[in-house]
Amino acid sequence: MSIFDDVGKFFSGLSSNNDDTTPNEPKFEVADVEDVDGVYTGSKRIITIPAKTMKMGGLRLYCSLYLMGLQNTPEPKSWKAQQFDNAEVNLRYRDLSGSIIIQFADDAITIDRLGSSPSMKYLLHESIVLNGFLDELNAIVFEGDVVEENRLLTLPDPGDAIEKARDVLSFS
Repeated sequence: MSIFDDVGKFFSGLSSNNDDTTPNEPKFEVADVEDVDGVYTGSKRIITIPAKTMKMGGLRLYCSLYLMGLQNTPEPKSWKAQQFDNAEVNLRYRDLSGSIIIQFADDAITIDRLGSSPSMKYLLHESIVLNGFLDELNAIVFEGDVVEENRLLTLPDPGDAIEKARDVLSFS
């Protein structure tokens, strides 16, 4: 199996198959969740990162590939990555107690938690994933020799939105 097989599975939306659970894990049916004005019913907004400028397609692709690499973090089969449309990436936790929904809009990146009572293990693993995601965003915004107009993401002044977002995470 090559990395291209994994990339193909990620982008083909094969997420409806729940056969990747271990034999001792129960299988659950995931209920349909309604999207009303870009917000899922039963979800809670965790983080909003305002954007001064965003190259949404490139940023979403970069972040999708990064998040796909986290599917086995911190334990094997912890997360299942899904892409539903051109502006959203979801990570569903293996016990189905919660999901991370990352949406890309022209003026902001929003991160929501879907799940009314996520497990403590989910919350711990969510914090690990989101801190890593914020590290990646920080590198995109501030590191490297890329001029500001060519960056995938720039922040409005004072430019501290990523650090403020990090402050609201549970186990940070």
